Amino acid sequence: MSDEGLEDLATRAGVSIFWRDQSGADRRVSAESLRAILAALGLPASNQSDLRHSLNRLADEGAKRDVFAVRVGEKIPLPLAGAAPVEATLEDGTRRVIAPVETDSGLALPGFDTPGYHRLHLPGGERLIAVAPERCTTFSDLSGGASGWGLAAQVYSLRAEHDCGIGDFAGVAALAGSAARLGADFLAISPVHALFGATPDHYSPYSPSTRLFYNPLCANPSLVFSKTLIGRAVQAAGLGARVKALSEAAQIDWPAGHAAKRALFRALFDLLPQASEKIRADFRAFRDGASDLLKDFALFEVLHGLQSGADPALWSWRRWPKWFGPREAKKNAAVDPLDIEFQIFLQWLVSRSYGAAQRACRDAGMRAGLIADLAIGIDPSGAHAWARPDEVLQGLTIGAPPDYYSAEGQNWGLTGFSPRGLAAKNFAPFIETLRANLRHSGGLRIDHVMGLSRLWLIPEGGGALDGAYVDYPAKTLYRLAALESWRHGALVIGEDLGTLPMGYQDHLAAQGVAGMRVLRFERDANGFRPPESWSPQAAALTSTHDMISTAGWWKGADIEGEADRQKLEDIRAWDRGLLWWAFQQAGVAPAGERPAPDDAEPVVDAALCFVAKTPCVLKLIALEDALASDVQPNVPGTTVEKPNWRHRFVTPAGDLLDEAARARLARLGPPRASPEKP
Repeated sequence: MSDEGLEDLATRAGVSIFWRDQSGADRRVSAESLRAILAALGLPASNQSDLRHSLNRLADEGAKRDVFAVRVGEKIPLPLAGAAPVEATLEDGTRRVIAPVETDSGLALPGFDTPGYHRLHLPGGERLIAVAPERCTTFSDLSGGASGWGLAAQVYSLRAEHDCGIGDFAGVAALAGSAARLGADFLAISPVHALFGATPDHYSPYSPSTRLFYNPLCANPSLVFSKTLIGRAVQAAGLGARVKALSEAAQIDWPAGHAAKRALFRALFDLLPQASEKIRADFRAFRDGASDLLKDFALFEVLHGLQSGADPALWSWRRWPKWFGPREAKKNAAVDPLDIEFQIFLQWLVSRSYGAAQRACRDAGMRAGLIADLAIGIDPSGAHAWARPDEVLQGLTIGAPPDYYSAEGQNWGLTGFSPRGLAAKNFAPFIETLRANLRHSGGLRIDHVMGLSRLWLIPEGGGALDGAYVDYPAKTLYRLAALESWRHGALVIGEDLGTLPMGYQDHLAAQGVAGMRVLRFERDANGFRPPESWSPQAAALTSTHDMISTAGWWKGADIEGEADRQKLEDIRAWDRGLLWWAFQQAGVAPAGERPAPDDAEPVVDAALCFVAKTPCVLKLIALEDALASDVQPNVPGTTVEKPNWRHRFVTPAGDLLDEAARARLARLGPPRASPEKP
């Protein structure tokens, strides 16, 4: 088989045969890598027969696709047998009869004027049409054109009562109230996706088991239950002083905190009959309405906890009666139905906690409230890959090609949606993921947003250099994102840092997706770009969770202990001068010498003023910068070397924004007026 035939199949399947390295040179993907990637995508190409079969399969799939995503007013090119009118049912139940129209490429239906998921009743069967608005809902839509600011916080780092040493939505709600009074319109939070209940040392929020459900450790019973019942649960679980010790720890002990929280939650589950009828009824409704997806997740968590290699007959709740009656439980003794119900209880508790935190944001006056964070991928051994393997990449992991920061490229060890798997399921997995993460929030940050267009995929067992870019159905995915954004009235931010295709940031802006402009990255050959040159449609940031805070950067906390410390310090000294000069040119710092490295607060103050002067519609300040802290939540490329995802603020979340922080944040806008009392 010729390489030409292989490369033709790769191109048709969306696998790029070239990529551009950091020097600007074009590199060719090896034939071996192409075959491995195509095989993992379900398109084998080991010989001529495989090649023909795979090409035919691609052609057949294109002809059989059942869902289309279009914009409002866009004509719908469907295969129509004649010019007979077509009946349609809109998402709201309204029925219409639509007459086809002539186009240059044949008959088509005129566009819908209303966004939504509409159904066409065609002679060959129903066809679902996702009709999206022209772009995502933006903050300007929510604010009447005004800009706004907010904080970004790591959920686990916030202290609150009954958090057992791991921050949760009670801390989020408390911080939101304080920030809202200062004029904040949103609070961006770290991912709260479900991790692995049986492996508490697996705690990176960006390596979830599934993105369809939430991490129960983010639940706080005080947002749902009475103090009396919580007190009984603490006593029943034998926690007492243990909770206090965990809560006062300087860093998170994930296994210990996990064990304490689970014990508390199990005690609450056992005491549920003593809760109010309103709470009991709410849980029953949640449990009885559990989706197939939730039941699969609950079963995975139980089986994963057993670690017993249970009989495959147990691996589908659909084989069992509705709530796994005692007789069936005895027969399948490896799984206790009560454990399944407990997992559903955990999802109910965290969902209600999440909702309570968002209500706290909105009740305090925030125009958007919580901005959720959608991780780029999932753990290949997690619940989603286990329950629905046909939806995710098999034998491929997500990463990045070499760049100036990583000469060997990166392999993140994550899997994600298969582009062919998405199309085969009419993009339902993507829609479900968006809805799960917008259910209790006013916005969504999409990590590595370029993944909606293409991903660097690496064959199993290979290095990052063995990967290739694989195209995703970007047009459809962006339209579905716009539709779900519109349905939820939620803004969308796209993490667009790093190497991007030419014009990609303009493309994001046209989609209504706010890109990210980070102070220390906004520079060119002449130094740091002035604030007026920043993109109005983007979110302006002082730092991110993968960067040392502004104070820490000025102090050089990130280069302490490095082997080439002096060289790095010389570079940092130069960069300090460039940044301070940019502050002076922008009029946010006084003339004269820049502050000493150990005098970081004036620099943090100037950084916030600098960001405030940009035309960006969103100003997003890391909580570490609001407090002039020198902490870095996560150091990329490290695992146990640094205390990643373990930092915990000493002060309770509701009291974090002290006088100095309030004065600093006042540079972003005036405080919000207190609501009038009746």
